[in-house]
Amino acid sequence: MEDKTFMKLLCIALLFLTLFASTAFAWEARVVHVSAGDIIHVEPVNGGDRVRVRLWGIDCPETNQPYGQATKRFVADLCLFKTVEIGQSPQGEDPYGRTLAMVRLSGGRVLQELLLYNGYAWVHPNAEAKVKNWNSLQRSAAKRRVGLWQDLDGETKPVAPWVWRMQK
Repeated sequence: MEDKTFMKLLCIALLFLTLFASTAFAWEARVVHVSAGDIIHVEPVNGGDRVRVRLWGIDCPETNQPYGQATKRFVADLCLFKTVEIGQSPQGEDPYGRTLAMVRLSGGRVLQELLLYNGYAWVHPNAEAKVKNWNSLQRSAAKRRVGLWQDLDGETKPVAPWVWRMQK
């Protein structure tokens, strides 16, 4: 009986530690620049140096790619000069020294999910297994023909950014 009680308490303690650890890396920042749909520059609300943030788990059109400028404007409209929550991902930084992070807007909306839902991003192949519901957001945008998916029957088919970069 005591072993079961101990195990229950241990599970509850681990749950709390997991929840605490997932929020321990979150911090508030003000978005001061949008470089691209998936790259923002932020300044911590509590002071500190400017940080370049790469939105984890998605890939947006490059700025010189079709819909690249529209994606950048979409992100700027949502968060430029506003306070956001930066939730650092387990990956830490990308090869360019940018912080890889989930970005939460006021009201709890996740920027990556808004980009996918509105057709301005692809789920990054490295993240597909970790964010299964994001694939449905991307498929929904394509089905509704919004954002970069609006001309599926036309001459210009959407090209994933990782393919675009290889071609250039």
